[in-house]
Amino acid sequence: MSELQQRLDQLVLRLDRMGMRVEQAVIDAVRAACDHDTQAGSVIDDNDAIVDREEVQIEQECVRLLALYQPAAVDLRTICTIIKVNSDLERIADLAAGIGRRVKHVVNDEIDLREDADFARLRNATLDLLGRTVRTLTATDATSARAVIVGDDEIDGAYGAYVRAVLDAEDRHAGGAEPAFTRINLAKALERIGDLCTNIAEDVIFLRTGDIVRHADAFGSPR
Repeated sequence: MSELQQRLDQLVLRLDRMGMRVEQAVIDAVRAACDHDTQAGSVIDDNDAIVDREEVQIEQECVRLLALYQPAAVDLRTICTIIKVNSDLERIADLAAGIGRRVKHVVNDEIDLREDADFARLRNATLDLLGRTVRTLTATDATSARAVIVGDDEIDGAYGAYVRAVLDAEDRHAGGAEPAFTRINLAKALERIGDLCTNIAEDVIFLRTGDIVRHADAFGSPR
């Protein structure tokens, strides 16, 4: 095995560990919001700096490999994919940190997310898709990545249903708009995580097949 391949394998493993860390951050952030655990929310927000550092270090290693080896073909695709996935994972971690910061608003607004069936549907769909997305990073083909892209439709549907339910409740119960604003912000973070999962899946498909499937509908090409 060449030195470049060894270093690429190490980077892929490092990216996979970052993916698992980010997935756990989202799980913990949602749990903190549901449990009204402001301390846990603050810890998640503080720990975002760890992911930020890792994201920079992975990108720096990718740049070094490009400069040292001038890779082509699959090796170049691998580095391009790592750079893009690395960035999207960091953005997901930012969203987890944002949820952590909003736990205090959930508490102050006396929002009960555990008894909210619409939120549970959105939460479960997002966590499931995120877990499947992280597992695509070590998959040997593009099958699971294609399934992730399809799965994002469920999150979009759950997000739309939740926002409609929140706004309908706001119309029926006069009062401050802050609780509704907090709920919608939480939901938007989860919906955005679904979008970033789709981005990662598209990049994994590019890595495994060489096909660029972003905006495929605009070009009349199936994903």
